[in-house]
Amino acid sequence: MSARSGPHAVPDAPAAHRARASRARALRRSSRRRRRVAGLIRFTVFLLLIFVAAWAGVRVAHAGEDGALYSGNLYVVQEGDDLWSIAAARYGDSIDPRKAVYAIREANHLSESALQPGQGLQLPYLEP
Repeated sequence: MSARSGPHAVPDAPAAHRARASRARALRRSSRRRRRVAGLIRFTVFLLLIFVAAWAGVRVAHAGEDGALYSGNLYVVQEGDDLWSIAAARYGDSIDPRKAVYAIREANHLSESALQPGQGLQLPYLEP
């Protein structure tokens, strides 16, 4: 029963029970804490995946807006070239030359039609 004997004897059982109960509460608290931290980590990973998916979706959605950036068709202007001759030579009869000239001007941010020899132009991909 007790380590002490006599009238002031205190039973050991309640003390042992209190110690076990205290350890059990500590384990439950640490278990709750671990579950809470694991839940926060899962939520953070979920938000990160949503962010990456949204970012990738925006990148894909805007991938084809400027065809000149993705086609890689670089043309170096020669002496005597103008937008009309370049459009006729590069796109042929399958594309309306007005459409081709407009697309070249837009892709290269040209405000006027004057070209300098040696100037590089991006020639956008155009559907026939």
